[in-house]
Amino acid sequence: MLKNILKVNSGITNLKSQNGIALIMVLGAIVIISAMAIEFAYNTNVNYHLAKNNLDRLKAEYLAKSAFRFMQVELKFDRLFRQVVQSQNLAQFLGSTANVPLCKQFPISTALIRAVFMGDKGSEALPDELKKMVSISQQEEAGEFLSFEGDFDGECIDESTKLNLNAFYGLNPLQKVGEGYNAYDRLKLDIQRFLSAEEYKETFEDLNIKVTEVVRNIADWVDTNEVINELKGVEAGSEISIYDHIGAQYPVKNSKLISLDEVFLIDGVHDSWFNPLKKYFTIYGDGLVNVCGAEDVVIQNVIVKYFEMTPNLPPIRLDDAETMAKLVSAVKDGCNMGGIGNQLRQQIVTSLNAAIGSIGGGEAQTDVGGSGFANYISSEPRFFSLLLTGMVGDIAVKIKAVIDVKSGNPAQWRLLYWRIY
Repeated sequence: MLKNILKVNSGITNLKSQNGIALIMVLGAIVIISAMAIEFAYNTNVNYHLAKNNLDRLKAEYLAKSAFRFMQVELKFDRLFRQVVQSQNLAQFLGSTANVPLCKQFPISTALIRAVFMGDKGSEALPDELKKMVSISQQEEAGEFLSFEGDFDGECIDESTKLNLNAFYGLNPLQKVGEGYNAYDRLKLDIQRFLSAEEYKETFEDLNIKVTEVVRNIADWVDTNEVINELKGVEAGSEISIYDHIGAQYPVKNSKLISLDEVFLIDGVHDSWFNPLKKYFTIYGDGLVNVCGAEDVVIQNVIVKYFEMTPNLPPIRLDDAETMAKLVSAVKDGCNMGGIGNQLRQQIVTSLNAAIGSIGGGEAQTDVGGSGFANYISSEPRFFSLLLTGMVGDIAVKIKAVIDVKSGNPAQWRLLYWRIY
């Protein structure tokens, strides 16, 4: 009897044990399946958002490219606008706007168009007079044009308003010119003068960098020979010795910079001093400066260069802030007269020479074709940097392009630089 009872209890215990194992297995399976489901859902969600972000990025990229096309249209009409202004002698009525590129006067911004014509976010900041000028038909046309997701905008920069570092290319460091400096040395001195301004002095001293050396290294990087060129045609060894000394694993280029960022490869160029001054330099153009769109410090540099290269000018203290301000103001007054092309250059020269005469009590050279101030300035914008942005949701894609608009036919304009980031 007792034996039978023990068998029954043993069977019940085994059954409970088997049921417990089965229950554990079921629960384990549920946990595993649940974890797999959660992992699958999570991966699916991640992949969905990655795909959506990639789609938004693709849309934003094409919107930025749309901005590029619109900027090309503006540059095309800018050329036509200049031709009309010159042929009809309209510059005297337009004043300073006559020589400002249309792409700077009217930067592309679909967000602004939405705000003006459709009352979107940001329209509350617009003047009531501007809102009242928008008709119902214009709102409908704007709505049809802007019936896409996202926005794009673009702006242009005239590269001739800056100092050209690639101007060293093609100049002969060993050219003999008698007592003075050749064109290569004059360009070095020009950039040295700019970087030696009082406001930059402390920065270079803190970095223990000599301006003369860093400018020499920039010139040697771009010029075509392979020796270190000091002033007056003095050679100081092989250029590569500088970079061997600092352990650089690349050769000296001895050719034009293809991007302004390439300058960081040059010994002595550090982001701590170059980034704040980067806006004043370019790698495009012929070395002439469009003073009508340049920063005051660039205009000042051109004026000093003019005085150094023109010995028969009356003596003026260019280191006096008030005097320099008057000369810069005179240049701007010439720009504001509304000339185009050579007419504009002559107006600037006349205005500056009048100021020089007033300050120094003498006469300055006034000829455009001779050795006057006109030889250092440009009046026809040719190289433009285009800064383009496409935005969809939280995704923004930027494009920087540089275009050469020398040709009268836009189909023949050269694209010199293109970067998507």
